[in-house]
Amino acid sequence: MTSRHDSYADAICDALGRLEALGLRWFLTGSEALGLYASPRQTVDTDVVVELPIERFEETFTPFQDAFVIARPIRAERRWLASLVSLDGWGKIDIILRDGDAWGRDALDRRRSFDHPIYGRIWLSSPEDLLLAKLEWSGGRSELQLRDCVSLVRDNPALDVVYLDRQAVALGVAGLLDRVRQDAS
Repeated sequence: MTSRHDSYADAICDALGRLEALGLRWFLTGSEALGLYASPRQTVDTDVVVELPIERFEETFTPFQDAFVIARPIRAERRWLASLVSLDGWGKIDIILRDGDAWGRDALDRRRSFDHPIYGRIWLSSPEDLLLAKLEWSGGRSELQLRDCVSLVRDNPALDVVYLDRQAVALGVAGLLDRVRQDAS
């Protein structure tokens, strides 16, 4: 087997570059996005949201098999989750397939272009959508996720509160958002 990835960054850049070359809309989220907006936290994977109907997963990701082991999508509440693992052992990329719901479309429209010091030009979740995703995913059951949310609110005073409030109500996390705001003040 020929080595394709010499580092974790190589594996991430390869996957992100392939998504971009396919013309897919995507953005980095999770702990790596958190570290660019608030208090960083290390995890063992990279989370990427991709706009892709589940029916197109196989045709889109099968060509990735030359460099990644592909864990096929599973349904987890409101989303489909899949993973790419570098064949060279350099890490795991969790792929979150966005459904075509209103919040999913808004989050993709609000993503930000960012010059990452290691990955180069990437797409990044907005801080508001990162906050909403953490609240929606954890449902308030994870103190770690709630701490991340408090950090996001505390470190980003210019958050779009109108957008946050509207989406929090639609996602059923308005009470959690209020709790996070209170803890951040």
